[in-house]
Amino acid sequence: MILKREACAIQDLVLSRHSFSSNLRNATQQNRMQNIVEVNELTKKYGSFAALNGCCLTIPEGSVFGLLGPNGAGKTTLIRCLMGYLRPTSGFAKADGLDCERESLKVRQRVCYLPAETKLFRMMKGKDCIDFFSSIHPRGNKSLAIDIAKRLELDTGRRVGFMSTGMRQKLAIACVMSCECRIMILDEPTANLDPTVRAEVLTLVREANQRGTTVAFCSHVLSEIEEICDHAAILKQGQVVRTIDLSEVRFVHRVRAMTQPSEATFNLPTIVRKISHDERAIVFELDGPLDDHLHWLSQSGLKSIQIDSIGLRSIYDRFHPGLASGIGLHSPLI
Repeated sequence: MILKREACAIQDLVLSRHSFSSNLRNATQQNRMQNIVEVNELTKKYGSFAALNGCCLTIPEGSVFGLLGPNGAGKTTLIRCLMGYLRPTSGFAKADGLDCERESLKVRQRVCYLPAETKLFRMMKGKDCIDFFSSIHPRGNKSLAIDIAKRLELDTGRRVGFMSTGMRQKLAIACVMSCECRIMILDEPTANLDPTVRAEVLTLVREANQRGTTVAFCSHVLSEIEEICDHAAILKQGQVVRTIDLSEVRFVHRVRAMTQPSEATFNLPTIVRKISHDERAIVFELDGPLDDHLHWLSQSGLKSIQIDSIGLRSIYDRFHPGLASGIGLHSPLI
């Protein structure tokens, strides 16, 4: 997606479609690499403030990769450095084997980007925006953009200036996700959307990934990251503090149970992580499939047992305690 404030990038992107006529899936197979994005000791400073501070990250090719962190953690700065919109103070980043600073033009030819705050031409109708952005990007696909708009139930005959915030978000999604690029970067794509449309956007992400596109998915909604992503990274103060293989954390459960005062010294098996314990209740976490723990739980003598799947939240809380409940984790155990 191209912002008004980044209109200078439009000129970069007006390139011959003939040079991009090869099929995306074939290109992926012929130029297979282990990591399609590499970030090494990337630092971006504004005076004494470091928005990025020695950030290191790799994104496997063909994956859906989640970027997590509260506002100010450095996610958007990292994305802008990847796109070549910002020049890093030190370090480097590569996308599809290209230096994001020195070869930013070529990077933008292979990447489509949905910013967190989209700025569309307010006097254009939705269908005119689709036509414009489909024609300006070398990998634009107008028919696919129209199809996505229909799936999102967007009225493209309305002028952008008369669209609601959610409608403008749908339009931006249609323009960006219709581009058949090697890499797709989505910064909070489901913001301002109702639950039904959110689910459809996640389906579109899966379909793009199945076509061979590597997706970087930035969201504050932990449940979305768990549902759609293969890997994720947690950012804090401009650094990646943890990378996660989500296949390994989807089977983490938090258990809350009532105890009697006489059980205040209740001992847990060594495979269980205790979170808190007082005279009335105990809270602990279980790793692995729940079936592996049911026999022990049934013999424990605990009462009123409540079990919730928490996976990613448990890890996120270790780096940003107290924030997970405010960033979209839908669980009764907060």
